[in-house]
Amino acid sequence: MRKQWKRLMGFLCYGAGIVCSLYYGLWKLLVLPVGSLISAWMAGTITLTFVVACGIKILVSTTLAGLIWCIGYMGYNYFKGTDDPDWEAMEEHYREKTEEGRHTL
Repeated sequence: MRKQWKRLMGFLCYGAGIVCSLYYGLWKLLVLPVGSLISAWMAGTITLTFVVACGIKILVSTTLAGLIWCIGYMGYNYFKGTDDPDWEAMEEHYREKTEEGRHTL
């Protein structure tokens, strides 16, 4: 039962990371500033400071979207529980296979 709760929490973190990155990174910092720039240009009220502020938002949008997604993915991995592989056993298995290959030649 506890494993199912951890899996659910992991998927919720991952889903929240995707939704938040789409909302903040793409909608609030990419689509809305572009729309505001177009509206201000059409109305004739565009200023240099407004263009610079919107430009900074647009440049930062994808980076912030990626950061938010990564935070959600880290939460997913935290709840999922990633165990390190047994490197010694893997190495021993590889050595056995190599030695078997040498004996057959």
